[in-house]
Amino acid sequence: MRIAYVIPAWPPQPSQPFVVNEMIEVQRAGHELVVVPLYPLAEAAVRHGTYDALRPVAVLPTRLIDGGTVLSALATVLRHPVRTLRTLGGLHATAGRHLWQHVRLAAITPKALAAARRLRALGVGHVHAHFANQTADCAAIAGSVAGIPFSFTAHAYDIYSTDPKLVNATLPWKLRHARRAFTVSRYAAGLLRALLPASEHERVQVAYVGIPTSLFRFEALPAGDRPLRLLCVARFQEKKGLDTLVDACARLRDRGLLFQLRMFGDGPLRPALAAQIAALGLGELVHLGQPIPQEAVAAEMRACHAFVMPCRRDRTGDMDGIPTVFMEAMASGRPVVSCAVSGVPELVRDGETGLIVPPDDPDALADAVVRLAADGALRERLARAGRALVERQHDQAQNARRVVALLAAGGDRTDPALAARAAGA
Repeated sequence: MRIAYVIPAWPPQPSQPFVVNEMIEVQRAGHELVVVPLYPLAEAAVRHGTYDALRPVAVLPTRLIDGGTVLSALATVLRHPVRTLRTLGGLHATAGRHLWQHVRLAAITPKALAAARRLRALGVGHVHAHFANQTADCAAIAGSVAGIPFSFTAHAYDIYSTDPKLVNATLPWKLRHARRAFTVSRYAAGLLRALLPASEHERVQVAYVGIPTSLFRFEALPAGDRPLRLLCVARFQEKKGLDTLVDACARLRDRGLLFQLRMFGDGPLRPALAAQIAALGLGELVHLGQPIPQEAVAAEMRACHAFVMPCRRDRTGDMDGIPTVFMEAMASGRPVVSCAVSGVPELVRDGETGLIVPPDDPDALADAVVRLAADGALRERLARAGRALVERQHDQAQNARRVVALLAAGGDRTDPALAARAAGA
């Protein structure tokens, strides 16, 4: 099969290794890839070595709009006016009074229509988007107009956020017309299935994110536990709960626990976190580092005793799906401490593969860390159970093969009349 992947940017964003991991495994399974990026990405400061294995047969132009894109889009409209109007009319009608949704649709429509023409010419048999918002809008327009089935994977902010600029108002239309919809947790699958009649629920499937378990390999915990080495790798944003983590570190210091915390990443909250660390006098205990590639993350995992990130739902309703970094930690044999939001408990099972505490509770978080520090046998038991669960649930090769098999078996959701006409086009 030749599969087109609609992704946010090209080159792929460093913060989304799970997207590239899946594409690489689909490629390794014998399928050809065409990449449809929405935007160009400036050369990133961090590049994962694993990205080098991604070799698509074609990458469509990265610019959102230019003269060639407009001309190609107009040609598509002239050739397929009915299906273009039906698709765009349906999406805009579903968007209703959500102004920003209409703006986002208008912004990607020329690229999506131009892509429809190019994907037909390239012999693409399926269009898949990662994230259920603008990328899925693009896949829906391109696939529906070209008569090619489309699907999408919903992750987190793309279905949870209530921010007027981010709310996914066209989700119901995309669910009704997609061949398949995937989610990265059972929790999210339940939310999407609730938007469909019961007879259609099976079209929403859980497709857990996969990781390279050969890179994040199981290793024994470091000898000695003084100081206790804690690790957090994250985007510095509200839903990660990093301010709670820093507050918990102050409590650990005040309780006399010998520890070190290494935090790596970047984001809008970096200045606030730096100020909080300084105000609490934690400069010698908490290291605030820059983003690092996957290979360096794997090395940091091997050097730590536990991974801690107290996820929360933020003020816009956004929250994590299941953070990929939790899978990487558990694959490395490192227990995880987090909170029961979204799909996190599907991986971090309290007392079995990790420890769960209430969100926004630095005292409870500090208690969990103290418990791990005092009980080496607990750390060892959680580590082995965590690795076993990741091998069963988050192996990237196995998960990618399942996604492709479900796409092939899903049945064509495209209008039969349109599909018949497309076949003869």
